[in-house]
Order: sequence, then C-alpha cells, then structure tokens
Amino acid sequence: MVINGKGLPSNAASKKQLRKIFFDCDIDDNSILTKEEIKNAFDRFGSAFPGFRAWRALKRVDKNKDGCISLEELDDLIDYAYKRGYINVS
Repeated sequence: MVINGKGLPSNAASKKQLRKIFFDCDIDDNSILTKEEIKNAFDRFGSAFPGFRAWRALKRVDKNKDGCISLEELDDLIDYAYKRGYINVS
C-alpha cells in the first residue's frame, strides 16, 4: 500500500467525496444525520463494522449530545472519517 505524506493510503477518499456520501445518506434530506444514516455512510465507505464506526463517530463529534450530527458538527464527522483512510468510496 502506498502511503501519502499524511499517513493515509494514496488512494484515500478526499473530504469532498466523504461529504458527498454523507449527504447522499441523509435519507430524509433534513441536513441532520441520524445514527442509522451515519451507519449507512460507513457501510458505503467499506467499514468492516459500520454500526460500531457510527457509534464511535457520534461519541466523538456529537457536541450537543442529541444523538445526531447537524451541519455545525458535519466537518468534525468528515475529519473523523477522513482520518480513518477509507479508500475507493463511491
């Protein structure tokens, strides 16, 4: 595996790609991501355990502890997913 200067695989998804998938998984199009919608996104990223990854993401980035990710928290969610180095997302 080729690693870029940031410690991520050279074919890791860009933050822009991750953002698009998170928005695609917002089924009710209300700009708020539920745990299930986040789980669906991590499943699309190829996570071996998307439910765990969604739970872990919520624990880390859900600042107001409402169980969802709002637009104000989305950049932190994208950063969290980006640091995991998911590749070949579509």
